[in-house]
Amino acid sequence: MNKLRLQDKVTLITGAGQGIGRGCAEAFAREGARVVVADRSAEQGEAAARQIVAAGGEAIFVAADVAEPAQVEALVARAVAHFGRLDVLVSNAGIGGRSLGDGPLHQCTIDGWDAIMAVNLRGAFLACKFAIPELLKTGGNIVTMASVLGLVGSQGLYDTHAYMTSKAGVIGLTRTIAAYYAKDGLRANCLAPGLIDTRMAARTKADAALLAQIGFWQPLGPIGQVRDVADAAIFLASDEAKFITGIVLPIDGGWSAQ
Repeated sequence: MNKLRLQDKVTLITGAGQGIGRGCAEAFAREGARVVVADRSAEQGEAAARQIVAAGGEAIFVAADVAEPAQVEALVARAVAHFGRLDVLVSNAGIGGRSLGDGPLHQCTIDGWDAIMAVNLRGAFLACKFAIPELLKTGGNIVTMASVLGLVGSQGLYDTHAYMTSKAGVIGLTRTIAAYYAKDGLRANCLAPGLIDTRMAARTKADAALLAQIGFWQPLGPIGQVRDVADAAIFLASDEAKFITGIVLPIDGGWSAQ
């Protein structure tokens, strides 16, 4: 029998109530992880945890807003209190910003900028800050979620400059964690998905011009699947990647190669 790649590894996943986060939670559980599902939405988070348990996995749900330090600190404490340790952090929680006022920089609103940074970058900082002391005890690792838009410049159709900057910030955060904590045996790696078939892809799927452009940018696509990202996260979190740290792995169908 093949050994499960994440057998008994206690994994905390933020933003795990839907989309890529939920896909990661379910996939990690199938690989034997004991999963802490964190999300702002109790309805979505509880549903994700119940589904994992119903499929024979181990999971609990903890409500948390990743932009709030006290809630993130309590989230990590709850994970350790329940499972006894923490082996993996998947810092996934994030939001798109167009409806909040994001856009080309001269049009981006101050409130929109602050709201996006609070979740996407501050949230990643807080999750890593409070998880690292526990991960150092177990020789654990971190997987963060950036975006191909943190690697490439705006090309006229996805002009969400606050979002793009926040994801570039996640890349920088991950690299500096990897460099600093390598001596302590802590790994940190980053995924940079392209357009993935989640709720955030709805606008593109409904717009023929956008979909055609994505077909050019993502020649393997045009739209990737959640499992594509989850599989990469499993690899980076597993012992198969024990000599890998500080990388940014695009899951983008070739977008960043253009």
